[in-house]
Parts: sequence; C-alpha cells; structure tokens
Amino acid sequence: MAVITFSSLNKSYGGYDVLKDVSFDLNAKEKVALIGRNGTGKTTIFNIIANGLEYDGGNAYVEKGLRIGYLQQLYSDFGEKTAKTVIEEAFCYIREIESSMSMLRKQMSEDPHNINLIKAYSELNEKFEFYEGYSLNEKFNRVIKGLGIPDDVISNQASKLSGGELTMIMLAKVLLMNPDILLLDEPTNHLDSDACEWLERYINDFKGTVLYISHDRYFIDNTAMKVLYLQDGSIKEYRGNYSAYLIQRIDEQERHLKLYERQEREIGRLRETALKMRNYGTEIAIKRAKNLEKRMERMDIYDKPVTEKELRLTFQEEEKVAKEIFYVKNIEKSFGNKMLFKDISFIMRSGDKIALIGPNGAGKSTLIKIITGQIEADNGIVKRPKSVKYAYLEQNVSFPDETLTVLELICSQLDFTIQSARNLLGKFLFSDEDVFKKVSNLSGGEKSRLRLLIEMQQGVNLLILDEPTNHLDISAREEIEEALSMFGGSMIFISHDRHFVNKFAQRIFEIEDGSFNIYEGNYDYYLSKKQALIQQDKIAKPSVKKPFEGKKEKRKSDMIKRTLEQDIKHTEFELDVLTTEIEKYATDYEKLLHLVEKKDLLSEHLELLYEQWLGIEEE
Repeated sequence: MAVITFSSLNKSYGGYDVLKDVSFDLNAKEKVALIGRNGTGKTTIFNIIANGLEYDGGNAYVEKGLRIGYLQQLYSDFGEKTAKTVIEEAFCYIREIESSMSMLRKQMSEDPHNINLIKAYSELNEKFEFYEGYSLNEKFNRVIKGLGIPDDVISNQASKLSGGELTMIMLAKVLLMNPDILLLDEPTNHLDSDACEWLERYINDFKGTVLYISHDRYFIDNTAMKVLYLQDGSIKEYRGNYSAYLIQRIDEQERHLKLYERQEREIGRLRETALKMRNYGTEIAIKRAKNLEKRMERMDIYDKPVTEKELRLTFQEEEKVAKEIFYVKNIEKSFGNKMLFKDISFIMRSGDKIALIGPNGAGKSTLIKIITGQIEADNGIVKRPKSVKYAYLEQNVSFPDETLTVLELICSQLDFTIQSARNLLGKFLFSDEDVFKKVSNLSGGEKSRLRLLIEMQQGVNLLILDEPTNHLDISAREEIEEALSMFGGSMIFISHDRHFVNKFAQRIFEIEDGSFNIYEGNYDYYLSKKQALIQQDKIAKPSVKKPFEGKKEKRKSDMIKRTLEQDIKHTEFELDVLTTEIEKYATDYEKLLHLVEKKDLLSEHLELLYEQWLGIEEE
C-alpha cells in the first residue's frame, strides 16, 4: 500500500522548472534511494513531503497520521543545549504519551468506573509499548554506540560541534524518534565504515518506510529495494539496488539509441524520396512529397539520447620512480597524553594503490602528513626517494587567494592564457558563468574538482587523496574515478566511500585503536578477512591471565550470565502474563491500575537485567 504518492507534480523557482510532471509511489516498508546530480531537486521533494512545501501543479499525498523523521543538512540554532539534550528531544512524542497516561491515571482515580477513561488509557499504553517507552535508555545507548559517537561529543554543547559531529547527532535523533517514515539526506556523510555498516543493518531491519538521498553507492547497493533517478526535473523508477539500476539504465540507453538510429535512417530515406518527388514537379508528385513530410513529422518521436556532461580529464604524469615510494619503520605519534598510533611499518612500492581506513580520529590524516613530511613523527623512520613527485588533495580544500575568480586562479597558477584556461576549465565542467565565480563561493565539490584540475597539470607520479569523493554526487564521483583509473602512477588515499575503496584499493592499511593492520586486497577482501578474524576470536579468544585464574574468572562469569538469563526469561514470562491480564481486565479500573504499576516495575527490572547481560557479553 502506498504511503507517499506524487502524481504529475510540478515545482518552479523563479521561472525555472525544478520538478516537471514527477510521479512515483512509496509503499509501506520500502527502502528507496533518490539519486541524481546535486541541485536537481532532490531536497525539494523531501521538503514537499516533510514540510508541506507548496508546489505549482499535480498532487503530493502523504498518508495521514504517520510520523516523519527528517534528517536535513541544515540545522537550527541549538542555544546552550548539549548534544545529549538535542538527541533526547527524539523522545518528546513518547514523553507526551507518558504525560497523558499520568493525567489519565489521576482522572481514573477520581472516576474509577469511567469506561472512556479506561479505554483511552489502554490505547495510550499500547502506543507507549509500541514505541518502546520502557527501554529508552537502552535504545539511546544502542544507537549512540552503533553510530560511533564519542562520549565527549555527547556531553558537549551542540552549538560547538563540527558539521560532521552535528550530522551524527541529528541522525541519532531521527533514528530514535522511531517514526513511520524516515527521510534521510546523505545519512552516511561523516560516518566511518563501521558506522555505515551498522546503519545499513538498522535500515534493513527498520519496520517503516525509508526514502534517502545518497551518493554512497555501496550503501545503496546494501539497502535499496528501488532507485528513483531524478534528471532534468523528471523521475524514472528502477527496481532493485544501485547495481541493478546501472544495468537497467545502460540497457535503456542502448534501446533508446537503437530506436533513435532506426528512426533517423527511416526519416533520411523518406526525406530523400520527398525531395525527388518535389524535383519531379508534377502536382501529384508534390502532393505525395507533402504526405511523406507529414509522415516524417509523425515519426519524429525519439529524441537523441542525452548523456550527462562528462569530465574529460587527463594527467600529465612524471617519469616512473624508484621501486619503493615510501619506506616506513616503527613510527609513532601522540598529541598530549593521547597516543594515536605506534609501531607502524610498511613499504609502499611503485604502482601500489593503497586505501588507508579506520574510524574518525584514528590518525589517518596524521599518518599521511608524516609520510609526506608535513609534520614529524615522535619516533621512527620515513624514507622517500627524491624522484617521488606527489599531488596532495586534502579533505578541506582551500586556496591561497580565494578572492580570485576561477579563471584568474588557473591563469595565475598554471601560467595559462585566458583562452587556454577556459578550454581546460570546460573539460572540468567549469563553463559559461562558472569561470567568473569567486573561488570563495565554490561548493566543496567544486573546490575539490578545481584542485584536482590544477594537480593533474603539474606532472606527478604519486597521488595522495584525503576523502576525494566527499561532497560529490554519484555522477561526479564516477567521473573522478574514470580519470583516476587512467593514472598509471601510485596512489594512497583515505576514504569512507566503500565503493571507491573497493574499486581502487589493491592493499588496505587499517588504523584502529592505535594498532596497524595490512590486508592484501580490496574492500570486499578486507571485510571477509575481518569477519573471519572476528569469528576466530569468538571461538578462541587469547587470554593474558594465568591458566587457572582465567578458568576461575570464566566459570564465575558464566555462572552470573546463566543466572541473569534465567532471571530475564522468568521476567519476560511474567510480563507476558501481565499483558494478558491487562487485556482481560481492561474495564476493571482498580485491577487494571494495579497490573499496570506492576508491569512498569517489571519492565524497569528487565531493562536493568538486559544492561547487565550486555555488559558481560561485551567483556
């Protein structure tokens, strides 16, 4: 059953058609990806659904009574609220139910035989249970841990957090709302790989409907049941995930091209015949020529297939370097009392394509800066041959003088004429008025593209990239990937874009909790090896304790765990019995009140048992 329906919807801004005759359905429990270039109107669709944004024609239907959780990219002023307070605002709806239940209990104590009050209380109690009102703390901790939000971020003022930290905070809030419909705008932005994988599991297990905007192709592949592709104001629907969408789209383009070519051949044949008829000059011949021309007009139904503009990128590569790019031995780095990493050793060879992965804050960017000589390690050795000439694309791209226009910057940095600079910029999709934009006014993606353009002309044999696909839409990511695939030198890059990592990495370097691990393969290989290690660790976890001491501790832990499990089982059974009794005595206020109070106490006790059991499991 459809919970959201757009029918022939139109929306314009200042005479420009953003959405043209857009139609699609979202069914209950569907997980749907909305993709397309930046600026094509995806967020407009979200605002129509969530905020009732007015449109110019057509219809937008959202089933009444459904709660919507909307993760946006822009946030309001938080005042002096802590991040925890902001997240816990997700429970406002449940707190309102709880408050209403409290008021009803008071009214029922004054009017114990009022059937309407008892019925209203029973309905609210069902809602409270449905939204897991008895286990809010457990839900809170599960989501915070899953998204990998640090304690110092949770306790900090929201207004003092970075953009990435705020995104995680608002994502946690939206998920904890437990809405019927989730609208997520770039949910994996700023999440590390572990958090992305946790979010994928959450989305797949979510009982409601999910519509999300994402440029994370790996995420779309693992979650989407359907892809909505928005281009030139119109939407096309593709069943399946991102890989399925690609196959269908390519087939569609090939069929369209064949139909267009067949049409053009037939029109060409008819045009030639009509011309001969007109040249023949008789009245009947001219009449037949007109009939042929009308027939051509009716046939002209297939437009030439339009492909999105593509970056036409080329590298000016330096000569090959020595066999070893970097020699790194036993390096370590600390900031204050915090040890980022130690004993990191590796050799990077010519032609290597290495992905450097790990949680946010693990020290990936610091390691890059050490091996490139931007900062010094506390201990250890780093050697780099003089023949290595590298280009470094940092995460937050900036330029020395951002008051320059794009055209002025290229002319000054590359010593190009205006015409040569415009030709080069055109290849990188900076055309028309774009070249006169001030660099300070460019988006993050445009700045990355501009920096890559400059670096590509310098002649390099090593590319060092820090989140190269951040801020880029899917098409731009694929264009960058196409350019990088033509690069014959070496690459080392930091990326949370798992599709990008899987495509380019031949080796994976992982920094996690200060340790350093090397995996000789791509991201899929890394995942399989990581999972195998986790399973192996579960089967036989090494112990540093004395043999008898370890066995004694384990026996004690197992005994506590078994006791907890028996207590949990017994408490769950009591709750089931109480639920049945509450339904049975729904019209007996005095009995009902006693049963509900008992159930509240049991639910609190069960939550405590769950926390204790989870604590032993984690140990």
